[in-house]
Amino acid sequence: MFNIDVKLTKEDESEVLRYLQHNGKDIDENLHSQVLECMEKVNAVAKPNFVFREWDLEEKGKFPKELDFFVGNSIKKHIKDCHKLILLAATIGIGVDNAIRKEELKNVANALIMDSCGSTLIEAVCDSIEASFREQYLKENNYLTFRFSPGYGDLPITIQKQFVDVVNATRRIGVNVSDSGIMLPRKSVTAIIGVSDQKLETLKKTCAGCNLLKSCRYRKIGVRCYA
Repeated sequence: MFNIDVKLTKEDESEVLRYLQHNGKDIDENLHSQVLECMEKVNAVAKPNFVFREWDLEEKGKFPKELDFFVGNSIKKHIKDCHKLILLAATIGIGVDNAIRKEELKNVANALIMDSCGSTLIEAVCDSIEASFREQYLKENNYLTFRFSPGYGDLPITIQKQFVDVVNATRRIGVNVSDSGIMLPRKSVTAIIGVSDQKLETLKKTCAGCNLLKSCRYRKIGVRCYA
């Protein structure tokens, strides 16, 4: 388990609004103050930490038997030039879930904003972890893919339980997966990152590669779930 000191700041406001489907509209002073207040409430209870495991691949781009639950063409293409894998699980803790539930009893609008704050924070945590990995591996002349999570492309979200088990995330950072496949705490993320000894093409997430393309709530209002 690794603790990581990442907090929401004023600079994260636009991202929180994006999760709220605010869609670039002007923000009045009341909403601005409300968002900042909710950020502080989430910061006060969040406990970001993560766990990871690394695998050296015997053959580039080929998953070992222990990881044969990584199925589909998207993930195979993602790691095809990689000789090592990083499996990551991160969370901001159950305290955020509890705080949102309590807020729902007092102020539903605040609870919705806090939920968006939690989503923004866990992504910021993952960005920070990924940046640290990139810096570390670059010193060894290795290059990383972007992080690839279950549910993207044709990698099924149903592998979450196997993913969590293989990195021992339940014991080490308290991340569980419900029978319906929901991660608990809810603001938790699993992701795989490939490591290559050659410079990789600049690959980015796209709407076209996502298995939620037809039902995406972001596309319906003209925004994206990625930067």
